Amino acid sequence: MDTLRQVLRTWLEAYKSRTFPPNYDFKREMERGRPSIDLQDIDDRTPHPNEHDQVETAITDALQLALLTLILIDNDRVVYPHYFARSDRAMVKEVFRRVARPCSTGNVLLSNIHIQTTDINPPGCDEYTLAHMVVHDGDSPFIVLCRPQVWMKKAFTVLPGAGFAENNPARFLDCQQVWGEYGRVSWRVETLGTVLLHEYFHFNDLTKSVYGREILDQALPNGNGAYGPQAVCDNLNKDILARVNADSYTYYALHLFWREFCGVEYQAPLTADAMDVDCGGQLCRVP
Repeated sequence: MDTLRQVLRTWLEAYKSRTFPPNYDFKREMERGRPSIDLQDIDDRTPHPNEHDQVETAITDALQLALLTLILIDNDRVVYPHYFARSDRAMVKEVFRRVARPCSTGNVLLSNIHIQTTDINPPGCDEYTLAHMVVHDGDSPFIVLCRPQVWMKKAFTVLPGAGFAENNPARFLDCQQVWGEYGRVSWRVETLGTVLLHEYFHFNDLTKSVYGREILDQALPNGNGAYGPQAVCDNLNKDILARVNADSYTYYALHLFWREFCGVEYQAPLTADAMDVDCGGQLCRVP
């Protein structure tokens, strides 16, 4: 873990200048545990950045976020209590470790996942859905990305050919964008990589054995799904539901990352902070 901590700290510093650490290739390190991309659905055509570039970057972003969470969770006394029960810390950490292990190479089971846009189990995609997971057999799930809204999600890192153009829809996120008007945790912190990470938590081969239960999308007392920052930050039962709710992990990791990276304290989200403009000003779902 000390070596991983050093590598990831170096990465975090390099990320602040939008570069990667010299002589460290995350994509190369991840080849053993990297989902496949359907090239008929998500073509690698010029000009760049294209949809294939977005997904490749998102796959790397998802692993980096899981690894950074592993580094920070033990000493996190500020963000963690808003999302999970104190007694669950070791198990929550284990869920992130299952995604990222062994260390920086990624879990080999991730290579069983196939990413595409063709909806093989309609009507899984609608205007309020970013992606959904389809499992035909236990070890080979599909993540279906939903057009067009999922492609509006940006990246942690610069996409090939994206540069720093303000008007580029595939541009990376920065602290000013995610801070928003009031400095609250909101839909603005989410990236395409965290859409994938949310779906990884649903993959039973990765995560079910931690609690002996599937990590699903739980329901709030009002019957709505526990999606988005407002639902999972202090509003979901921490003793029973948060530990097996995918967006609890997703937004915990996001909150932790942006607090660490931007050096600011984010305020608790309100209902309006979950109303995502990429889903028409409504709550986005990731079943």
